[in-house]
Amino acid sequence: GLMGAVADYMRALLTRQLDEHRRPLIWFDPEQHYATFAGTLELTGTEIARYEGSFLALRQRIEPLISQDDPPRLLVYVPIGEDESQHALIELTAAGIVVKPGQNSLQRNTRLGVVARRALRQSLGPAKAEEVARQVEAGQLSFADLDEIQDKYGESPVLLSIFKSGQAETIALELLSGEKFDPDVVARTALGELVDVLGTTFGLALEAATTPVEVREQLARHIILTEFVASAHPPLPQALSSLKTASAAIARQACVDLARTWRLRRDLAHSYAAHASSTEGALGLDNVPLSIAQVGDCETFAGVERALQERVGEALQADAPAWGALLELAVRRQASYWSDRMAELQAHWALIVTAGRLLEEAHRIEAELKHAPSDPGALLRAYGEGERPWCLLDTYQRNLERRWHAFDPGQDARHLVLERLVARARQRYMDVGGTLAERYVHALAGSKGNVSGVRRQIDTYATAVRPVLARKTAYVLVDALRFEMARELMAGLVGDYAIELSLAAATVPTITEIGMASLMPGAEAGVQVEPAAEGKLGLRLGGTLLKDRKARIEWFHKQHQGKVADTTMEEVLPKPKRSLQATLEQADVILVTSREIDLLCESDNIPLARKTMDDVLPELSRLVHRLRDLDCATIVIAADHGYLFGDEVDSDMKLDPPGGQTVDLHRRVWIGRGGAADPAFFRVPLARFGLSDDLDLATPWGFGVFRTQGGARAYFHGGLSPQEMAIPVMVITPRVTIAPEQGATTWRIVPGSKKISTRFFSIQVAGSGAGLFGLSPSRVRVEVRSSEGSAKGRLISQSISASYGFIEATGAVEMRLEPESQELDANTVTLMITDPAAKAVVGVHLVDDLTGRELADPLQLDMTIAM
Repeated sequence: GLMGAVADYMRALLTRQLDEHRRPLIWFDPEQHYATFAGTLELTGTEIARYEGSFLALRQRIEPLISQDDPPRLLVYVPIGEDESQHALIELTAAGIVVKPGQNSLQRNTRLGVVARRALRQSLGPAKAEEVARQVEAGQLSFADLDEIQDKYGESPVLLSIFKSGQAETIALELLSGEKFDPDVVARTALGELVDVLGTTFGLALEAATTPVEVREQLARHIILTEFVASAHPPLPQALSSLKTASAAIARQACVDLARTWRLRRDLAHSYAAHASSTEGALGLDNVPLSIAQVGDCETFAGVERALQERVGEALQADAPAWGALLELAVRRQASYWSDRMAELQAHWALIVTAGRLLEEAHRIEAELKHAPSDPGALLRAYGEGERPWCLLDTYQRNLERRWHAFDPGQDARHLVLERLVARARQRYMDVGGTLAERYVHALAGSKGNVSGVRRQIDTYATAVRPVLARKTAYVLVDALRFEMARELMAGLVGDYAIELSLAAATVPTITEIGMASLMPGAEAGVQVEPAAEGKLGLRLGGTLLKDRKARIEWFHKQHQGKVADTTMEEVLPKPKRSLQATLEQADVILVTSREIDLLCESDNIPLARKTMDDVLPELSRLVHRLRDLDCATIVIAADHGYLFGDEVDSDMKLDPPGGQTVDLHRRVWIGRGGAADPAFFRVPLARFGLSDDLDLATPWGFGVFRTQGGARAYFHGGLSPQEMAIPVMVITPRVTIAPEQGATTWRIVPGSKKISTRFFSIQVAGSGAGLFGLSPSRVRVEVRSSEGSAKGRLISQSISASYGFIEATGAVEMRLEPESQELDANTVTLMITDPAAKAVVGVHLVDDLTGRELADPLQLDMTIAM
């Protein structure tokens, strides 16, 4: 009988507690449900002591056992309540583990109804187990009665022999997954029994079905509609309130459980999608108005997912909506069944989240600016410091632009709401970002050019590099690394490194020649901005004019004793040549410079400029790991200037520069002598900043630009906005970590489809642990690389989003453990193919973000993307 199942469950529960805790186990049974069972119970290697009316006798039996040097495993059975025991066993319960009815951990709760429900789920299915548990809780069934339940829920031997299970849920899933069992059902004339079992469990009349195919179609539709109605919140639209679904609570729950299991099982998800699509088509949901409140928790249909995206997109554009709840919903939906299945839907949700966060920050900052201080130092600190600094506005705008350019909505009418949401977010960015810039420039105009309480860019070397030179140091100079980008990079590195990030005020004008020279040793003693060549500026340090990269590197070498190696990011990544590797290993100081992003971004190839900007953070992350592997004890990262990179400039944002004698002119700054003044821009002698005796600087107040010959259309720097002037100084110290024992995690990667046929593509990452220490969740990257020809090994994908744990800066994902288990929570990562090919074979690789080690055998997939 099933007594076996319940008794086995109890034995397993007690054994597991004894195994896991190696402490005495005290089992209180106030209702004496288990008295007979406990009276005959034997467990291997375990002493069992039972209370039989005298606590004194019980203690005399236990004490010699627990006072041994190596006490045996001990189970104490007490057939009364813990409260009634008058604390006679208090020392034992304090030192041991207590199991009893209603104990807060499921693994220690011996309430008979709970035990019956959990023990019988497997053999009876959730709905029947639930029914039995209710009868137990109502006092209709005792522990002994559970023995005879077998007859009451007799299983059909025929169905058992066909489906290898008598459980309705398993039979239903086998039937729904395809036609495999149809011939058998017909050959053994088992259709009648099939109709009975499924009809009774799931609450539908199948009598009219005359073939397995009809049973399957009717069952699928019924399960899907019942789950849809059960997961939607009332009031339902008129068109849906008349749908026929399971009416009894138990049958309805059985339908809901079945639908969710069906969706979650990777091997069946395809059949669920097919049945859901045909049911949805027959329903005609397109014309039914669905609100967020109604379907916010519903995952039944892809159309509902799209409708929800539209509703959330519209709601976020309303004036000051409930940002928090809407964004929480959008984040949650990135892990929904359809987002897992259709990469484009996950990417769409990720865009909604980013646009929503931008709107939320714009709303907050606009309000805070009304009461902002007028001191430039305080403004710059509010821009970069604290829990929610104003620079988040720039982070979300950069991520929005990156996602939007990757998304490419094309002519799809379904994306109209998303287009409007992105347009609104961009508009709000220009308004609030422009106001912030203007407020800051006005604050500078009212001050003596002194940004109090903020470190100066020219002090970077003296304060961050010189103090750590006793041990091997790397100094990384990055072109156009905005302060907010370094904040995001820090979030991607935290844990493996100790990081100090501070904000510095850039030397003006905020252009490469001036900013990079300001990061050199000796700059702290004072610098002067001077004309260098036709239309160029340089920075004079201690009698030497530094006007280009070559001059700066020569200067850097001259200032150091010991071995100095200089290199570029391109030479070090992905792997340095052998000769360079040797040089870097022997060096005391490594100077790394980045490619000049300005040149590329100002050349007006906007898509390429965006891609290059987006690659900076993942490359920097890899560079930090590489420098750590070269034994650098400290890695200092600093930037020459920030930038603005928004919409293309309208003609009404273009201003005429002052004219006069122009020494250097960029979209955002004029340096020269004479010429006109104009209320449309701020003009100030560089002497106010202590940088020159006879040159003036002019810059637009807000986000405007000067008209220049062949000037850039979207990417700008040189001006005085916080986005251009706040630069990061990161001091990074690798933590000494012991590598986790190899082979502790077995990783699995499962592609969302058999071949890559669209630019968006998803991969599910999962893992399980073996070994004593269990799993430590890891940070991983999924990469698609070419497998053929001369481009073999080249990265051709960009990570766009994930079900959870996505790190914006680097595209890595932070995996997490499922509660109380040795499994990692499966995570679906959406990738965009950056270099589509008409036909190719590609490899999908899973790598450890910290070490770059491959974690699983790569998958080989065919890629054919219609160009």
